[in-house]
Amino acid sequence: MMSCGGCCPDRPIVTDEVCQNWEFLCDSTDRTIWEADGDVIKPFGTVTVLVENSCDGVEVRVNQTLIATLKEGQSFSKTFNSLRNVSIRCLGGSGGSICCGKLCMTVHYKKC
Repeated sequence: MMSCGGCCPDRPIVTDEVCQNWEFLCDSTDRTIWEADGDVIKPFGTVTVLVENSCDGVEVRVNQTLIATLKEGQSFSKTFNSLRNVSIRCLGGSGGSICCGKLCMTVHYKKC
């Protein structure tokens, strides 16, 4: 009979709620608004983006892949089995136009 005397039990899964506002110029610059420390944790979970004000639209990228283009008043929510980063790109606009909204995430990962 084999013994697992030195084995560690599975690490418990921890859940964090992240909610933050974002505001950027409508200059088509890709801006990272959340990023995991991939060397430490391998998170998964649900990403929700709400656009309160937009110029010519807001591109939402998860793990550097375009997942939605939203207009003012729209939102997007999806669960991902791997989360590395979330970024926003505010399209178009003129003369210092601003887009803004909210990012909310439920992130799960194994406790270190």
